[in-house]
Amino acid sequence: MADSLWTGIANDLGDEMAHLVKEELLTGWNVKAVMAGLEQQRIAQANERLEQCAVEGIGQHTMSIDADVYWAWEKTEPGCWADKGWRDDFKKRHPETAVQYTPRRTTVLVP
Repeated sequence: MADSLWTGIANDLGDEMAHLVKEELLTGWNVKAVMAGLEQQRIAQANERLEQCAVEGIGQHTMSIDADVYWAWEKTEPGCWADKGWRDDFKKRHPETAVQYTPRRTTVLVP
């Protein structure tokens, strides 16, 4: 099947264009995956420089995820980000997504 499909593409597009299509299919996703990984490393470096704080009772910033990574996983495994166990496993496998934070007590300023 793959050979006949490839032959059909080569006949329709010509050998040179068919080769370019093949290269894009083989490397296009890899390029996007590598770029998303590099962006995730940049996010991790920025998180190290910034103080991450959580206000008691509001929530906790635990991970920073590149948008391409987020949507690629959401497309592959719909609803995965809503699953706490899946997120914890993801954070263990990709420690660069973890955010160190300092919890703070709620402060109310009265004029």
